[in-house]
Amino acid sequence: MIEWAEDSRTRQGLYRFIGVALRPPDSYRLGMLAASRYYFTGRELDRFAYSRAWRRFDEHLDGGAPLQSLEVEYVRLFGVGLSGTPAMPTESSYRVPARDGGIADFISKIQREYRAMGLVSAGKAEAPDHISTEMEVMSYLCGVEADAWESGQGTQALENLGLEARFLERHLAVWVPVFSRRVRAATPSGFYESLIDLLHAFVIHEADYVRAVLRRSEQR
Repeated sequence: MIEWAEDSRTRQGLYRFIGVALRPPDSYRLGMLAASRYYFTGRELDRFAYSRAWRRFDEHLDGGAPLQSLEVEYVRLFGVGLSGTPAMPTESSYRVPARDGGIADFISKIQREYRAMGLVSAGKAEAPDHISTEMEVMSYLCGVEADAWESGQGTQALENLGLEARFLERHLAVWVPVFSRRVRAATPSGFYESLIDLLHAFVIHEADYVRAVLRRSEQR
């Protein structure tokens, strides 16, 4: 349980870290990312499948990408321009048709999911189905899970893992691979190329990891 609690804290931090990096860049967020990366030193990320992608993104942070170039690149990749958007960073763009109120209905459903998890304010900064919002939701769930492990409430921790598994399977693990392909097809800069590689690798690993922990708990 101690091992799972430590992993949950690492996962909580990575979800939040990647979510912040996927929001519009500004000096505060870049400073936050640069400072937060040291939190993961000594967390033994090399044992995870996404470790190579993590190292590549960490190198780009270490190099210090200019804010102005990141702002331009963010708008080019994710903003609405005259020629469309190469990769919309919202789940509804990949899951439902825009016509006949499909997006509004999808947003309403995901907001109900958030409320059921006790997340009333999720989606205030960005859209409820924005990639950064969904990563923050998973960060919150991992934090609740870690609290439960640390206080010896194994049953509650496993119930929360079930919530994480369902959210991954219903949302992030479904649309992040498609979103990632769209970003790569738009030939992003080194910063966003390595960030999208990290996002994709981390989400795929997470879907497998959470289910593996649940299976191990059932065998005990």
